[in-house]
Amino acid sequence: MTRQSLALLIILLGILIFISSATIVAGSDELKRELLEDILSQDKPELFDDYGELQLAKTKMQTIIQGLNSRDVTATTKAWVDLSLRIIDDFELMVSESESSDPVDHINAVEAADRINISINTLTGCPTAERNGIPMLSMLALMRFYRAEGKFFEDAARNTGETKLKLDYERRSSIAYEKGSMPSDASRMAFESRRNERIYDRDMKSASKDINAARVQRDKAITQTSEFFGSHFMSILKARDSFESAKGLYEKHNDKELETENVIKTEDEIKHAYQSLMLDALLRVGIYLLILSFIVVILWKEFKKWGEELDDTRLGEELIV
Repeated sequence: MTRQSLALLIILLGILIFISSATIVAGSDELKRELLEDILSQDKPELFDDYGELQLAKTKMQTIIQGLNSRDVTATTKAWVDLSLRIIDDFELMVSESESSDPVDHINAVEAADRINISINTLTGCPTAERNGIPMLSMLALMRFYRAEGKFFEDAARNTGETKLKLDYERRSSIAYEKGSMPSDASRMAFESRRNERIYDRDMKSASKDINAARVQRDKAITQTSEFFGSHFMSILKARDSFESAKGLYEKHNDKELETENVIKTEDEIKHAYQSLMLDALLRVGIYLLILSFIVVILWKEFKKWGEELDDTRLGEELIV
């Protein structure tokens, strides 16, 4: 075989391969069968029981592909069918994660829902899918999922004692309700979030001021040079009162600021200073009482001596008479 003949054979083979692949892309029974097999393999009874819209979307896809001529089943057809099937697969994973009672899993599930939302918007750009309402059905299912998540985060907000988490859950609930086309519930949760956030910010500012005041009074109690002992004790009492006020606000919101190293250190220093000054006060009072006891004993002896002398004087007067 000459080089020219070999080259011609290679060219002919290339043309045949191209024509074969082009036939599959342009439309073929093989591609149609492949797509129908992919659609029929989507057997998700639990998901379809909860989200019938997805089963209807799958049925519509099957009907569309079965009704197309083989030559009309193209790469474009495959693209939107694959995207629709991927949306159903992603939906199943998302729903599975949302069945957990852990809010973190629900946060991840909502993030997955947002990605599915993007896929549905992409699917909307496919004329055949859009014309047959497949993106609309998927979006209806997704909106129901968002509503369920809005309710979950609303309940989570009501059941938590930590205000920071409550605010986060309320915001997430509002956003989920909004994406689920429930504007009144979204507005209600947004209002609750803003109201609770104002209260929280106000209390945290007050707590911060009380902590700072407690530190100032603590330093006064430890470092002041006044010889009047009461000033030291009054300062540490003020420090303790200010700290207890701040502590009450932190406990009200179950805030983790109370567990930070600086706050714990401040509390320990105030307790230590209070105990030291209390011991010092008891020692001083003990010394004062001891001195007072000596004075009382001395005075009692003097009065007793004076009484005895007075009795002797009276006795002498009676003898003279």
